[in-house]
Amino acid sequence: MDEYIVDVIIDNKQEQLKTYSASQIEALDSMISFEGVDKIIKITRSHDNKSWDFDNDDLEKLRELRGLVSDDKLILQTLRGQH
Repeated sequence: MDEYIVDVIIDNKQEQLKTYSASQIEALDSMISFEGVDKIIKITRSHDNKSWDFDNDDLEKLRELRGLVSDDKLILQTLRGQH
């Protein structure tokens, strides 16, 4: 697990959230699941400062699709490549 710092917009204010995830995709999934997040700006892996910008055009669609899957264990297995 790596530490990720995620720059987000919550209630029209820029905030930084911390999450521990196996990948940047898993960190993104955790932000998608957090409905208080209005926008995701950037995800940064702490140990090497590698960062990924996020295009928010599909955030609501991703949330909708994420909501269709009720098995969180299956989602984590899929994100981690453990089918």
